[in-house]
Amino acid sequence: MNFSQGIGSELMDLNHLDEVEAAILFRIDGDVVDSSFKEEYSHNLLRTIQWCKANVDKVSLEMKSNNLNKVTYELSEFCVIFYVVNSILILTTIASKNANLSLLSIESKRKALLISNYL
Repeated sequence: MNFSQGIGSELMDLNHLDEVEAAILFRIDGDVVDSSFKEEYSHNLLRTIQWCKANVDKVSLEMKSNNLNKVTYELSEFCVIFYVVNSILILTTIASKNANLSLLSIESKRKALLISNYL
């Protein structure tokens, strides 16, 4: 399995969890490396993705300066988990408000580690 197929497969697996709406691998400059979305998505989800893209550099800097591996934001309609993959990549998981954040956090960590193995 090559680089992009492996990462894409991990993102699709994460996206298949019931509460997950999108899984996106960002570079810290905001560029998208790969992503996976539910087939049906809302305008609100797109706005949340734009918010993530616009803020991933700030979140990354905050994580680095505070020695954090994960940051969770509970927005009005979604929960967003940013997880460090390596020094330049951040796994971003967007889930519905009623998501089990503990389970989602564990699964995001596992996927971040698996993705880092492809790099």
